[in-house]
Amino acid sequence: MPGHPTSSSLVPQKGRRTRVSLSSLFQVANLLRLFQIPQISYASTSAKLSDKSRYDYFARTVPPDFYQAKAMAEILRYFNWTYVSTVASEGDYGETGIEAFEQEARLRNICIATSEKVGRSNIRKSYDGVIRELLQKPNARVVVLFMRGDDSRELIAAANRFNVSFTWIASDGWGAQESIVKGNEHIASGAITLELASHPVKEFDRYFQSLSPYNNRRNPWFKDFWEQKFQCNLQNRKPHKKACDKHFTINSSNYEQESKIMFVVNAVYAMAHALHKMQRTLCPNTTKLCDAMKHLDGRKLYKDYLLKVNFTGTRVTVMSLLVLWSEIQLFYSKVYIIKLSLYWAKSSPVANQNDYSK
Repeated sequence: MPGHPTSSSLVPQKGRRTRVSLSSLFQVANLLRLFQIPQISYASTSAKLSDKSRYDYFARTVPPDFYQAKAMAEILRYFNWTYVSTVASEGDYGETGIEAFEQEARLRNICIATSEKVGRSNIRKSYDGVIRELLQKPNARVVVLFMRGDDSRELIAAANRFNVSFTWIASDGWGAQESIVKGNEHIASGAITLELASHPVKEFDRYFQSLSPYNNRRNPWFKDFWEQKFQCNLQNRKPHKKACDKHFTINSSNYEQESKIMFVVNAVYAMAHALHKMQRTLCPNTTKLCDAMKHLDGRKLYKDYLLKVNFTGTRVTVMSLLVLWSEIQLFYSKVYIIKLSLYWAKSSPVANQNDYSK
């Protein structure tokens, strides 16, 4: 393993709109550093990962949650909402995020009426209990959420059971996910949620929409994805389901690009550019691998190449990762507001975070 330090360089940290356990992420990072294997993430926003004394082989293409907490506090200041309640998910994402928000809130003379927390037991009573606590502070009509998506969904459902609504200000755990409010749209109407600013990668759309089980054999999970998406059966793999029509296709009517694709692409490009620069430096007389690269020095790859990589990414110029996002605010959050129509709710982007900090 030490001889191939990039074998696990790109470690996915997030599935569709859900967060991988941060405790698992930290364990992976700790394991990889033992073997000096660089790791680059496209979705890990925990501020703890900025501690280079502990995570000295970790890099990412997204900013830490500090910036999101600052954006939420700026929104409150902009609207002059100075008395609010907070609810966080247990665990690093929620607890660290809400702590950062409360620090930013104090700097803006925003008072916290009550700070609540929801556990991971998913017991309905705990969400109902949080709503009861929020109702004990009737003058705090604004509630700031730093919660995972599933916790946000359960809290909104609990508010519906109490037939009560607040002005919700939510982190990217809720983001632009309409599934969070499905069935409870009237409770979420007027919510302001944040999401990392990203842009669709058109080249990825063209590539992904060209795939089918008949031309994508390199991905062992694609057939399972296809059967689940179209609720059908390929080659009698699941006899209880109807056979898949060969004319099924992925298109704009049944597919929407995940908002994190841009960050995934940038992570892949960052590692590719780092390896390319390393190859050109160590193997100047060939376009192939030379003896100097057959046993890579993971620390050298990370320090001298990955953290210093510069390239034009998808719609933005990616700065050197050496800054570790401590001074760059390149990817400020995009702000969404949940608009209620007669039958459905839709998340609409209304501003960029820095519109509130002028």
